[in-house]
Amino acid sequence: MPKEEFAAWIARARDLDPGAWDELYRFAFPQVYRYVAAKVRVASEAEDIAEEVFVGALQSVASLRATDESGFLAWLFQIARNKMADHLRRQYRRPSEPLDPEVEISDPSPTPEEEALRSDEARSLREALSELTSEQREVIILKFALGYDNARAAAILGKSSGAINQLQHRALLALGRILERVGAS
Repeated sequence: MPKEEFAAWIARARDLDPGAWDELYRFAFPQVYRYVAAKVRVASEAEDIAEEVFVGALQSVASLRATDESGFLAWLFQIARNKMADHLRRQYRRPSEPLDPEVEISDPSPTPEEEALRSDEARSLREALSELTSEQREVIILKFALGYDNARAAAILGKSSGAINQLQHRALLALGRILERVGAS
């Protein structure tokens, strides 16, 4: 998409043009969702938080200074980090209730064993990611969960492509050491 067209959408969105906001939403929602889903455990929580990101973005669109895709996504990812922190605070304040043991799960796929293995692997990976520096974690999420190339990740994080490459390299080495230490595959 041409930079001028994207900048025009942003300018119109600042003026609360619903059509421009719809275009920006369609462009960015999948990326924001994947960004959030890489950091939370439950898909429905990721959907809720991603929606909260866009509600928050709409409420503060007047403060948006970005004029391009990277700046817009960086702004949304910052809102996402804040919404995830809010979500964690709410989670710790609200005790969770156990599921009713008498309720049967009607969908047989995947099997409980497969789900347990997948859940263990995801938990191990999340725990390992939490041991990385925040910059390394962000690079891993941008590169592997969102599929961004070095140039796009660099623009979002305000670094050079070379710095992103080095951060990724160090992050993957550290991640490998952490997973090896805890015995994950």
